Amino acid sequence: MTQECPPLGDRRRKAVILGASGFIGINLARAMAQQGFEIVCFARHASEHWPDGSSIVLGDLAAPPRQLLAAMEGSLVFHLASSTRPTAATEMAVAEIEANLIATVALLEATKSSDCRWVFSSSGGTVYGQTDALQISEEHANVPISSYGTVKLAIERYYSLYRALHGIDSVIARISNPFGPHQSAAKGQGLIAALFDRIASRTPVNIWGDGENVRDYVYIDDVAQALISLGLGGRAGEIYNVGSGLGTSVIDLVKRISAILRVPAKLVYAPARGVDVRRNVLDIQKIGRELGWRPTCTLDEGIALTYRWRQGQIVQFRDSGQRPA
Repeated sequence: MTQECPPLGDRRRKAVILGASGFIGINLARAMAQQGFEIVCFARHASEHWPDGSSIVLGDLAAPPRQLLAAMEGSLVFHLASSTRPTAATEMAVAEIEANLIATVALLEATKSSDCRWVFSSSGGTVYGQTDALQISEEHANVPISSYGTVKLAIERYYSLYRALHGIDSVIARISNPFGPHQSAAKGQGLIAALFDRIASRTPVNIWGDGENVRDYVYIDDVAQALISLGLGGRAGEIYNVGSGLGTSVIDLVKRISAILRVPAKLVYAPARGVDVRRNVLDIQKIGRELGWRPTCTLDEGIALTYRWRQGQIVQFRDSGQRPA
């Protein structure tokens, strides 16, 4: 028999964050700590950006330590861990399946009888594939065109399977293109972070195709609050898009970041890549209707906040000789 999500006020106040040293994980941990949650951060390596007072469990998702399994009991569990990013290549597909899909299924099997509530961070930018839709709803067909999106979709299916067979309590968040503090271009995380780095350093910006590909960009603070809202009140077994609901082209984004940096961008055009969908803008009506969530930060506000954070990082690391993280 499947479990239904209890009312908001009855939810647990302990959270385990898998992949807590990543961009989304750091911001989610900090947001939840500010809201009074007891936090357990799980990752391969500790992060200096985790909030004070967090419990730390280090290890590999493929071989979860006993401390992690014990911490998950009675907790909200946010699965943000991923070892890859979208590319057109398939050379690493087997490793991607092993590190992400098989590791997740093994963890589901190990915890199928546990009293925990899952929130899985899927990919609103890759699971849908090519589409002409102005906005993509959760009911849209799933035809991913990358191994990354295919694996994310497969993990979603296993959550559905384990809910049907074992009654696990889970919610899926299909997140568009998050950006903001702690996103690292050096780690291949996000176009906005990459554009800040390249334009600020006067390095040429590669434009694949004509630069008119459209994406949905959402500020990380809004993403963190969406994940918390889904953990507390999302309907078990449901999928929710998380984005801004607005589209911005690559060229438009270049212009905005160039303007705030006051540095002209040097553009180098190259042939379009097969991994890039032409348009991806999410319909976010479902999460708004059911949970009252909507993004509070506009794209320009988010870019400005990201710029201020970057400036603070530059000042902090100027004398150390290190690269800002």
